[in-house]
Amino acid sequence: MSAIGNITINDGAATPVAHTFAPAGITGLVASYADRSGGIPVGFNTLDVSLRPPSSQSREKMYLATVRIKTPILDVTSPSTASGIQPAPSVGYTPIAELKFWLPERSTLQNRKDLRAFVKNFMADAVVTALVETLEAVY
Repeated sequence: MSAIGNITINDGAATPVAHTFAPAGITGLVASYADRSGGIPVGFNTLDVSLRPPSSQSREKMYLATVRIKTPILDVTSPSTASGIQPAPSVGYTPIAELKFWLPERSTLQNRKDLRAFVKNFMADAVVTALVETLEAVY
């Protein structure tokens, strides 16, 4: 089991910026992290990581590893109220990515390494780039 600690991930800017996701807590099986660099808590990027062990009732024993990243985008506000006081920031929308790995109890270390490598390398492929960045479907 990994000890909870900072996770640093580069963003997708032309000149990538490293974002540090610091531990925010552990609830049940979910470890939560937050990128507090934006300074406004409602707009913190978050990362949740969990590993659920196989259920004793399930027929095929599987571990479920889940990673979820949320990147809230704050609405742009201006002091247009009658009082002239700028409203508090609020979330306009939130892009979310969730990745799940179903890992059979019988899988070998090499099976799991291969799966992770396939996912990592596929995420860099032009198909995923077009799908996510330019919203182009596969035809």
